[in-house]
Amino acid sequence: MELGAGSFGKVMLASLTKTTKHVALKIIKKKDNPYDQKRIKAEAQTLKITGECPFLCKGLAAFQSQLHAYLVMECESKTSLWDLIHSKEKLGMETVIFFSAELVVGLQFLHSRGIVHRDLKPDNILISKDGHIKIVDFGLVAEDVSKGMKLKAVVGNFKYRAPELFMRDPYDAGVDWWAFGIILCLMATGQLPFDDLSGMNYLAYLVTSTKPRYEKGLSRDARRLLNELLEKDPEKRLGTTGDIRSHPFFRSIKWAELESLKVPSPFKPEGFSPEDLKATYTGPLPFLEDPKSEVPPDDPMVLQEFSYVNSSW
Repeated sequence: MELGAGSFGKVMLASLTKTTKHVALKIIKKKDNPYDQKRIKAEAQTLKITGECPFLCKGLAAFQSQLHAYLVMECESKTSLWDLIHSKEKLGMETVIFFSAELVVGLQFLHSRGIVHRDLKPDNILISKDGHIKIVDFGLVAEDVSKGMKLKAVVGNFKYRAPELFMRDPYDAGVDWWAFGIILCLMATGQLPFDDLSGMNYLAYLVTSTKPRYEKGLSRDARRLLNELLEKDPEKRLGTTGDIRSHPFFRSIKWAELESLKVPSPFKPEGFSPEDLKATYTGPLPFLEDPKSEVPPDDPMVLQEFSYVNSSW
């Protein structure tokens, strides 16, 4: 079963031998250029630490053949935040606050490790079988971003781009907080705060020059939080500065319990159906049949393998 596809390759639902567990297998065709080499290594390195935060998709292994890189990740559900919003049009405020708080924890963990996601969007946020969010797809991450360091590459879905990206200004982790604000608005209202129907150029004008627009009935705390996240000056944007956890919008959240997964989710998705599992990818993996699968020791694309992080796998 194909879980996703793009210019990078594809993600398949796969099964591990001698177990009933299922995983997501990301297959990336290697290209002979420094940018792609760096991107694959950055994604693999990020997956090594994801097991330290419950709101990131856990990496299990990384390996390669001469032609492909393979990333193995946990996979409990095929339901994304986008799927949920699309099916319900907008979410109840209890669910919005809960998922938003878990996203805050996930983003703060990444940023504390010098990682900027750069492609945060509802499609890249899965909901586990227990109803907790899992940030996925680290294919566009920037690593080793220390305080005061700025990035330049313009990447990510344009609907979630911060003003500094449209203006091609140097940027930092503030772009993730802007994207988080767009996602929060979409969860709460079913609509984006800037009209994207007229194309990227007009959206760029709206994002850089106009105020966000919200649906009537949005609470004062939600409006205030959105305005602080969708601040055009990244130096003043909440998340980049200030204490987002103490915002009145999150007054009901007990952060220690949330991080320990002791707060039950208001929503739990359906698991994989028998039909889904029948379509599970079982291999053999291409690298096992590839006669050129031996990787020269000096190959610049060698990925450092890492063991399964959970002995039950």
